Amino acid sequence: MSKGFHIWRIVARMVFLQKVGSQDLEHLLKLYSCDQPKYCTELQCLDNFFGLYTTRSHLKHVEAYTLPHQELGLFVIVDRYQMFVGCLDTENSNDILEQALHQLDWWGGIQCSTIRNRYAAVVGRVVQAKRLPLKFEMENNLYFLPRKAALELNVDVPSGFYLEALSQQDAHLVDTAWEWSHSGTLFFIERQIATSTCVGLYREDNQELVAWCIRSQDGFLAALQVKNSHQRRGFGAVVVKEYSRRVALLGYDVTAEVCPSNKASSGLFQKLGFKVIDQCSWLITVPAQGDFTWPDGE
Repeated sequence: MSKGFHIWRIVARMVFLQKVGSQDLEHLLKLYSCDQPKYCTELQCLDNFFGLYTTRSHLKHVEAYTLPHQELGLFVIVDRYQMFVGCLDTENSNDILEQALHQLDWWGGIQCSTIRNRYAAVVGRVVQAKRLPLKFEMENNLYFLPRKAALELNVDVPSGFYLEALSQQDAHLVDTAWEWSHSGTLFFIERQIATSTCVGLYREDNQELVAWCIRSQDGFLAALQVKNSHQRRGFGAVVVKEYSRRVALLGYDVTAEVCPSNKASSGLFQKLGFKVIDQCSWLITVPAQGDFTWPDGE
């Protein structure tokens, strides 16, 4: 066993997460903005939560952590039961991230969301070391569209329809139509509609919402849906183009996750110029005391 190994073990035991606020998140944003598009997902995740911290006077059940002095740009954000992570790529970054993740309370069940391929093995080792049974596991393709290309998309609004940001009244429809809807997702959708980029396509005659998408907590395009009565008319492409344009105007590239088996969505994103640049894993651990239910309104 080398001397260097002994030194690293001592350093590893000194890794301590600390809770942070909006100023720390803003500093982390600057760190990740320096190397794009490598850290495009980390940047947009931080941007989303920085926006939440600065627009909401009080955030319940949202905790952001980093290391003292933002070492390695490491962050862990726990949003109720969802966990998002990021760390700048250095020689010992995975070891430090692993030590940090061991400090979380995993026993209530955690949904490890959109875990980039570079973090997947670390998260997997922590789950295995804690002997946490998995409720769900999935790997998606990460689709990427550069900001410049998004700004060049031509958005043709079909006759008789108009594009507009979603309203809170639309949240229930978005949630019930979403393939991944479950207890708690309505809250997230309502919050994202209120605080982040979202797009809906509406009929002019009766204001019926027929197609939509939102920006999820991790900054990805999510919940893309076209009503069955209006499918095969190119409406999905219309809202994706408009969403992409709006995100690009904010200064960001556009990202989306698609399950490899979803050929229709994969084809749509490829047609619009998106490229697969990575894979993202989802892991859901089983709560030790059974599924948690949030009080009404939370």
